[in-house]
Amino acid sequence: MLADPTRHSLNVAVNPGPQGGALEIELPRHTIDSKDSAGNDMPYVVKIDGQRISGEPTGICVGFGDKSCPNIANTFKETQNTDTDRVLTILFGPESRFIEITGNAGV
Repeated sequence: MLADPTRHSLNVAVNPGPQGGALEIELPRHTIDSKDSAGNDMPYVVKIDGQRISGEPTGICVGFGDKSCPNIANTFKETQNTDTDRVLTILFGPESRFIEITGNAGV
């Protein structure tokens, strides 16, 4: 894991298993955040291997092997939000190697 202050980003190298994987990461607001000009929270930009992935507003499901819980590879969701931290859960496929999380403040 490496921060890039000039890009307001956090870069994470991953080594997934044959079914891919999930990363849950807590982002301290004083380190990296994403806000609009009025100070309201904005979604982070998340890329896997250089490709922007979709935030999944209806929810993601982390239940490998459970047929009633299909995983949506290459999606993410903000799973927690407090005054001090934001938590993202990112699902990635078996070929994924590099995740970049970009905000617009901090780092």
